[in-house]
Amino acid sequence: MGFSEKDMHMKTNLLVGFIGETANSLGEIVIPSYAGGINKQVRYLVIDGPSTYNVILGRPRLHLMKVVPSTYHQCVKFPTPWGVEKVRGDQEKARGFYKKALKCTASPPA
Repeated sequence: MGFSEKDMHMKTNLLVGFIGETANSLGEIVIPSYAGGINKQVRYLVIDGPSTYNVILGRPRLHLMKVVPSTYHQCVKFPTPWGVEKVRGDQEKARGFYKKALKCTASPPA
């Protein structure tokens, strides 16, 4: 994404995955995030590893944005000063990013 370690605040956090696995974050970074006409400074935890996601927004952030998610429709809706905005997911693009991440972490053939 064009950031370096000097852009991060080095702070380790223990993260617990969906099936109970754990990992430590490398640090935190605050970057402007734009969605549906709203630009906010958002604190993200940085991890080193393949993921099917670009970012995982936690419940506190979703609650703050008053988000209504729909996994069936692959989108989230939230209020803005200009009305309700919708951000759609793209499963095909996400799958492509995941495959690319797996190739980057694969061991070279022996």
